[in-house]
Amino acid sequence: MLINNSRKNLAELINSKTGNIVFTSGGTEAIDIALNQSSDRILINPTEHIAVHDTAQKSYSNIEEIKINSDGVIDLNNLEKLMKKRPCTVAVMMANNETGVIQPIKKISKIVHDYGGIIFCDAIQALGKLEVDFDDLDVDIMSISSHKIGGISGTGAIIFKSEIEIKPRISGGGQEFNIRGGTQNVLGISAFGEAAKISRFNEEEDKRIKQLRDEFERRVTEIGAEIFSKNEKRLSNTSYFAFKENKAETMIMKLDLGGFSVSSGSACSSGKVSESHVLRAMGVEPNLRQNAIRVSLGWGSKLNHIDKVCDFLKSQIRN
Repeated sequence: MLINNSRKNLAELINSKTGNIVFTSGGTEAIDIALNQSSDRILINPTEHIAVHDTAQKSYSNIEEIKINSDGVIDLNNLEKLMKKRPCTVAVMMANNETGVIQPIKKISKIVHDYGGIIFCDAIQALGKLEVDFDDLDVDIMSISSHKIGGISGTGAIIFKSEIEIKPRISGGGQEFNIRGGTQNVLGISAFGEAAKISRFNEEEDKRIKQLRDEFERRVTEIGAEIFSKNEKRLSNTSYFAFKENKAETMIMKLDLGGFSVSSGSACSSGKVSESHVLRAMGVEPNLRQNAIRVSLGWGSKLNHIDKVCDFLKSQIRN
């Protein structure tokens, strides 16, 4: 009953059928199952989460990257050119987990389907921050994760169209429609379902957070920051920037000691300072991508928080 209720809540949140939702141990496993397709060729957005890149490497013999612009948005003409060769799987995320850049998924889906392909969309970062409508986006397979909307870490899901055959990575037991064998995480799935009930996209809250983000970026730009992907539509809570003469590792340590929690890129790499494959794919110069810092805002973010972090940054940067 608890699992069925959670499946129903998720189906209502993302506009899908309950029978086409399979719970997993998290976003990474959801991606792993989603890319276990009957195809030897995949076209991949170069700024995808590293989990997508790693899974593609083990699942496909022919991997081709789709061109992007300098802000990280897919080149639709290049996608169409690549699709003309022959049908294949295409992997493009809805919103980037570092820059926050939002991809034109509906347009991408149309191109992929016009040439007989299958599109997988990682919506893990987008869920709760954008209106995620599985049916309207017309993607074939989608991945989502519980902790991104306030649930418990360690639970994810894949959503798929009825005509798409999903091959299991874990067999046995018959759980999750024979797609994901093994005892289900009832607590995690229940929390996922409860989080889904309160995680509908809130336009007013999104507008408030965007205003805070824009004010933050205005102020850090004044003290020399370079904002990545500032010319494209992004998730309102995400700011990715760098100070040319200030190492990310040093700045992150200073911010941490000052009481501010930030990262150098993907939250999955928290505690590590390494060069971003996302910024490298965008053609960002080395001394900027090595100094990149990501700030994320949320429900509890207020203007006085922006004041404090900006004042702190101003006191610490080296011009």
